[in-house]
Amino acid sequence: MPAASSPPTDRELLLGRVAAVLLGTEVVAIAGFAVFYLVELVLGEGSDPMIVLMSAVTMLVFVVGLGYATVGLWTRHPRAQAPAIAFNVILVPLGIAMFQFASPWLAAAVLIGAVATIASTFLMGTLDGSAVSRGARP
Repeated sequence: MPAASSPPTDRELLLGRVAAVLLGTEVVAIAGFAVFYLVELVLGEGSDPMIVLMSAVTMLVFVVGLGYATVGLWTRHPRAQAPAIAFNVILVPLGIAMFQFASPWLAAAVLIGAVATIASTFLMGTLDGSAVSRGARP
């Protein structure tokens, strides 16, 4: 049986909440894009309805998965860090590339948000499932 770990510090709890809020913000943004695509589909503005529909479905799948990861980070579930880090590692090159075609403020926001989420997720400490249950201190 593994040794019991020490409870998380206040700093680790705060960083976990910061990571959850940042990831939740990304979830809301992706959901907004999915709604935009669905509105575009209903209005018939898309060039190919199947591409628009599949793009919206893909975004909604990410919304569900990252939504669960957000709840997991908030409650310090041991399996929540990997998807949060993996998704934001993908956002780093996107944020860099966005400087070529988007507003510098938007590109910087994506890049800084991704790096901040990765950093806060790493710095929130190891989650073993026994330290904090459902976001409450032991």
